[in-house]
Amino acid sequence: MFTITNVAHIDSVIQIVLGVFFTWRGFRPKAASSRATKIFRVCGPALVVIGGLLLLKPEAATAWERAFTTDRVASVEFPGAPKAQESVDTLGDVRVKRTSFSYNVPGKDIALFLSFSQLLPEARGMTDDQLNEATVAFMTSQGHKVLENEKVAGSSPATYRLTLRQEEKKATTQIALACAGENVYRAVASWTDSEMDKSITDRFIRSFAVSDAGE
Repeated sequence: MFTITNVAHIDSVIQIVLGVFFTWRGFRPKAASSRATKIFRVCGPALVVIGGLLLLKPEAATAWERAFTTDRVASVEFPGAPKAQESVDTLGDVRVKRTSFSYNVPGKDIALFLSFSQLLPEARGMTDDQLNEATVAFMTSQGHKVLENEKVAGSSPATYRLTLRQEEKKATTQIALACAGENVYRAVASWTDSEMDKSITDRFIRSFAVSDAGE
């Protein structure tokens, strides 16, 4: 079964539909001989051919590249060149600087992020499992439903993968996170239902890697 997977394909289908309509208008039995009819007879078939060629054109192979956080502790594979940015998270009276790399997948409503920030002072004495539980509790309080919560076997430092769902927004988020030193590192992929592409989001999340700080 053929599936329309991106904006370029949708544009091609629209061209084909318009081409079929113009062709019918130009060649229908009772079509009057006019300038408009002649235009329809030329443009209609042309739109069908061009739309078909664009629809069947193979997509360029995705160029995956590994990007590292500025301290070189965490990395992940992006399907393109991410943009670096800095922001400040505010939790109550505490402000925490966050350094991020972000990438929006062309033609899809899929956002990918790699970021890290310092652990809050009260969190520095927690175990990895406790920090993950605190993350789950916070995301749940923000309206997310936890679909998956797993600890990656054999990971060092301990890495966790979460899949979260916001039904009212028809949005899903995947998170991979780990702590090293006094920082927490995260890879985040988010998308809306109509733009789901697990071949991109799964590869992105599973490529997340963290080394012990100072190695």
